[in-house]
Amino acid sequence: MRSLLFKSILSLHPKHCPSSISHFAMATATRARIRGVVFDMDGTLTVPTIDFPAMHNAVLGEDECRRIKAENPTGIDILHHIQSWSPDRQRKAYEIIVDYERQGSDRLQIMPGAAELCGFLDSKKIRFGFSSYA
Repeated sequence: MRSLLFKSILSLHPKHCPSSISHFAMATATRARIRGVVFDMDGTLTVPTIDFPAMHNAVLGEDECRRIKAENPTGIDILHHIQSWSPDRQRKAYEIIVDYERQGSDRLQIMPGAAELCGFLDSKKIRFGFSSYA
């Protein structure tokens, strides 16, 4: 069901919204009723605006960042990585992360079609929420 939802989100564009919503409604009608939807923010409902590579370098340092990327080319889970750090080092890392997130929120843009999708979910009385860790 998750891939169907994300395909629907990606296909939503204001000029294509009615057919996308119809496709979404038809696909969900043949399956179990959706009781709720949880969205992450970057790239789903909002245009990604956080410079994650720069944030990773700022928190980890360039050498450590390169080493972690070499070990895990699919990406860096920075929150998981800093769990083992000392409390003081974690606090400094979180301050950097919060600063990058604040900068990103200053440039926040809604993804095309996101408002229409939320309106559709609301009209069908499907609860939805947001998570920064989805």
